[in-house]
Amino acid sequence: MLARHLGAITRAIRIHDVGNRAVLRLLEWCARDLTELGRQHADARVELDQGVLVVNGTPVRMRRDVRTQLVPLSNMLRDVNSGGVKIAGVVAPADLATFFRALSALGKGTERAVAQKWLEEHDARSLQLLAPRSLVAGMSSGPGEAVRLAAGVALHAYIRAVLAVGEARQEGSLLRVPPPMFRAAQGLAELAEEDPRHHIALTTLKEDVEYETRHPVNSLIFAMALGRRLGLPRQLLVECGLCAALAATLPEEPSAADILGLTLEMLQSSRLTLTRARRMLAAFELHAGLDRTGPPFIPLDAPLHLFSRVAAIAVSFDSLTTTGPGRAGLLADEALGRMQEEVRGRYDPELLRLFAACVGRYPLGTAVTLDTGEVGVVIHTPSDPAMAGRPLVRLVRDERGRELRHGPLVDLADPSERRRVVGAVDAASLGIDARRALFG
Repeated sequence: MLARHLGAITRAIRIHDVGNRAVLRLLEWCARDLTELGRQHADARVELDQGVLVVNGTPVRMRRDVRTQLVPLSNMLRDVNSGGVKIAGVVAPADLATFFRALSALGKGTERAVAQKWLEEHDARSLQLLAPRSLVAGMSSGPGEAVRLAAGVALHAYIRAVLAVGEARQEGSLLRVPPPMFRAAQGLAELAEEDPRHHIALTTLKEDVEYETRHPVNSLIFAMALGRRLGLPRQLLVECGLCAALAATLPEEPSAADILGLTLEMLQSSRLTLTRARRMLAAFELHAGLDRTGPPFIPLDAPLHLFSRVAAIAVSFDSLTTTGPGRAGLLADEALGRMQEEVRGRYDPELLRLFAACVGRYPLGTAVTLDTGEVGVVIHTPSDPAMAGRPLVRLVRDERGRELRHGPLVDLADPSERRRVVGAVDAASLGIDARRALFG
């Protein structure tokens, strides 16, 4: 609510004076929230950058439309060389009104000390301007705090999804898509709209959770990453991801043939169950292949649904990159090469090309060797395909092979950086903990 109030005030003062009755009511609500925050925490801080709201060092999850409303306020703070405020007492509505008047009146480039003096001269001493916070939304640019923020948010979303799948499997099947799993999928879709790369990084950490629980979640994440690349809206991202999650499990269930028959009946008999039936059918279509020649036989004349073609790529990629009974998992570039060899009749070639661009040549969490002999873990993949071989890495071994517990960040895309990637290596075989490099 604090985020909504701040955004609404910023939007309103563009049209009305700060003394407008509606604006005054918003100022009262916002002042009350800030005062309570200051009462509960001795060093309460509210910071903003590019629409990301950080309260006491913790980023606040919110809808994209709310974050967009906060961008103008972020810019106004930047104009006076500030990143937010520290609460130094009871915040009155008049203090907030003075604060917003100052941001509107002072010109771009005003020093923060000058702006603070302006507030104090107008008796708004309960709000102290802070220095700009080094933070960007999602993974749009640059290393540092933004990387850690995006990684932490993604990790929590991944854990929720894994727990939801585990609970559903204990009940017998993912077929009904229980509410916790649906909510987890919605959270992952929201983050995928911003940037799916940290979710892709989480899929490389394969040793903590049993494969039967992790595989549906990883498949869901890969499908959402590709769906985002295709420009699917959030609702369809959720459905596409759930299709892939079911595709990773349903065909292996003992009652798979009965489920397929029920699915075909549902598609023919009732439009009310179309979404659920379409989701279930995708779980079987991907095994039939693009030409529907492979088992199981599905008596439909229509081409494979988009979700089925996306799920086929997502499920196969996670399976190929995971170590299973009797076989070692492939590295990401090796798995993509294998899928390119089998593309005819099995995968949609255009979707596979987009997927390769989406996960990158070296996905987050990949251990790479440099031409200097150093070893690093990729923590940021370039958005520009031309720079795919020059990621941001954290060094974990020096040129002599010695472990670096707090290795430096090396941006290989920097024109002044002479190091180059030689190739990807298996982190586990070198005793490298990719999790520590990624998530601290």
